[in-house]
Amino acid sequence: MSSVHAHEFLAMVADAAEPKTLEQLQAMATERFGADVRFHTCKFDDLTIDALLTFLLERDKLMQVGDGYQVNAARVCNH
Repeated sequence: MSSVHAHEFLAMVADAAEPKTLEQLQAMATERFGADVRFHTCKFDDLTIDALLTFLLERDKLMQVGDGYQVNAARVCNH
C-alpha cells in the first residue's frame, strides 16, 4: 500500500478544469493513486480518501463552488 502526500492530491484537484463533486474527487483519487492508497499530511498518517477529504474540508483547503469543490489556494501551505 502506498502513501501519498495530501499536496499531491491537492495538485491533482487544482489541475481539474472545473469543480468536482466529492464522489468525483474520490473516483479521481482511486484512478490516479489506486484503490488501496493511503494519504498523509504534515500532521497525520494513514488517511483514507474519505478521511483526507474530511481533513481538507475542515481546514478550508477545499472550498465549495456550486455543486463541486476546488482548491482554496489561499489555505494551502507551500512547503
